[in-house]
Amino acid sequence: MFKEVDKMLLTPKRVAILASLLVLTSCGLQTVRYTNVAEYPNRYNNFDYKYAWKSATTDHGVVIDGVMKNVRYPNISSLELTVYVLGKDERIVAKETTFPMPQQARENDVSHFSLLLRDIKPAPGDIYQFHVHYTGGEGGNNDGVDWISNFKADALTGAVIRPPSKNPDEW
Repeated sequence: MFKEVDKMLLTPKRVAILASLLVLTSCGLQTVRYTNVAEYPNRYNNFDYKYAWKSATTDHGVVIDGVMKNVRYPNISSLELTVYVLGKDERIVAKETTFPMPQQARENDVSHFSLLLRDIKPAPGDIYQFHVHYTGGEGGNNDGVDWISNFKADALTGAVIRPPSKNPDEW
């Protein structure tokens, strides 16, 4: 009697249905739409991404943890973030690259990143330069804008350093 019950419960069709349900329910768990940015004191808003991060000095260097929210493209892929530490003379003191996750981000999705800038301790005048590279897509046949954006922040305070504004009469 137990053999007949086992055969009824584990038919190939039922196994396939169960496997399909597990795959479908797990697909939605990979994308983060919202995150609480209260723990990230440093912020920068650009036309394509909103950034929030925090940094901490350790015995091994500086750890930068943060989040990026896609506010522009329906699809973003191949996301890469490099942080440079520039000294007072604007020479590169340290550099580290990370690949924020998830890599496939839809509009309003949040990607997380973390990196360690080894063997440095920020000094007054040091600057973090965030360099972001990705492919942004609108959903058409010739999809895929290869895009790079940059911004700078004071390494000690996290304050964003904005370029001097142009004269309104200039082009």
